[in-house]
Amino acid sequence: MIENVIDRVSMMIRNLLFVLFLFLAGSCSGNSFDIPAPQPGDSEEPETPGQPETPGDPGESEQPTEPSVPVIRVSSAAEVSALGEVAAGTEVVWAKGVYPDAVVTIRCAGTAENPVVFRAEEAGEVRFTGASRLVVKGTGAVVSGFWWQDPTAVKGKAIITLDRGSEGCKVEQCAITGDKTAQAGDIDAKWVSLFGRNHLVSECTFRDKRNMGTLLVVWLESDIVPRHKIVANRFERPVTLLDDEGKARNGQETIRIGDSSTSMQDAECTVEGNYFYHCHGEQAEIISNKSCANLYRRNLFEESKGSLTLRHGNRCWVTGNYFLGNGMEGTGGVRIIGEDHTVENNYMERLRGTGYKTALCLVRGQKNPVLSGYWQVRRAVVRRNVAVDCRYAFQVNYGSSSSQSEPVVETTIENNIVSLSSSSDYAVNCATNPAPDIEWRDNTFYGGRQSGVELPTVSVAPALPDVKTAAENIRRGAGVKW
Repeated sequence: MIENVIDRVSMMIRNLLFVLFLFLAGSCSGNSFDIPAPQPGDSEEPETPGQPETPGDPGESEQPTEPSVPVIRVSSAAEVSALGEVAAGTEVVWAKGVYPDAVVTIRCAGTAENPVVFRAEEAGEVRFTGASRLVVKGTGAVVSGFWWQDPTAVKGKAIITLDRGSEGCKVEQCAITGDKTAQAGDIDAKWVSLFGRNHLVSECTFRDKRNMGTLLVVWLESDIVPRHKIVANRFERPVTLLDDEGKARNGQETIRIGDSSTSMQDAECTVEGNYFYHCHGEQAEIISNKSCANLYRRNLFEESKGSLTLRHGNRCWVTGNYFLGNGMEGTGGVRIIGEDHTVENNYMERLRGTGYKTALCLVRGQKNPVLSGYWQVRRAVVRRNVAVDCRYAFQVNYGSSSSQSEPVVETTIENNIVSLSSSSDYAVNCATNPAPDIEWRDNTFYGGRQSGVELPTVSVAPALPDVKTAAENIRRGAGVKW
């Protein structure tokens, strides 16, 4: 009992001494005593979302850090080759400078989440000249910021190749320009060759190709649906190479997807938001579609001699594009050949092409055609297009050969607007004996003339869309930004 009393008395004395100590400490400092503010880690309340902690605060718990991206610096093709297969998440940076005849092959094992980035140290400041070219093998590569300047054409070799077996690669913010190159009508060399699947070519500039061969080609392989995307690029091809008779040589397209031998395969590629300016090339096909199920959307064709041509293949969509001829001879819109195509919501203005290069040309087919021939137009849908002051708005059942005997069938042409200010221009020019099962429905034809068909017209000019802003947005969005 006595021991318990002694313990209680001792505790009371210690507490009194502690209080006296705090009082004296506060009095000596001249400050009142306050409860100290809580420190990080003291509170049990949850943190406010989105409020980062201040590094170095007392009580801060260590957080795991993101692993740093391995960066490898190179300045030669040999150094790139020596890397072997580059691991996912690696960045390969090429030093600024001018590099002649650099033949580069990079092997990548990237993924969509962790690509292999192969880029210029500064966009536009790594310039490859001469016979330089790049081959990308493997998966998940991002190629960015390079400039191939005035390349020397090497027969059968593309400047950029995404190789067979490659997948999920990107080429972005790159340029190929040939402003100072000599014309080379005897050398067929592509600028971009796409094999494999699921690639993206975006915001690149391709200007002034002066040798034979398509500028950008999608190659189809057995049992592969490529599904590439060609988006927001700027294309210019003002030079046309002529044969001995002074005619444009075949094979100078700006883009070709597939070829005759693979034309019945699905490609499912998308060509969107690109700007085609002065793409004269072969003066016939600016884009040559030679495969199935492709989408051409919201592209701008300005003062380009030729047309977007559905040359082979079926089931393609051409939608929301702008074709501005500005009165230039030979400028065209869309040429339709094959089955189950849809051409809708396109705007065509002041196109002055004739024959195959009219605003909307539906072509006569051949009987029992070979793959490289003209297949009959069947089940096409042509709707909600606008043609303004074009020399020929509609050219139906057109053919340049006597072997083209099969007319357009099972086709609907509806809700289109044609507005012509010249009486010599054609709203519709239809070959004799047009197919009886073309359904013309709810179209608006103002001005111009008709041949081979009599369709209702209106006496008051229709309201027309203002496309200036949309066209300017495509111009600004296309091509490199450096």
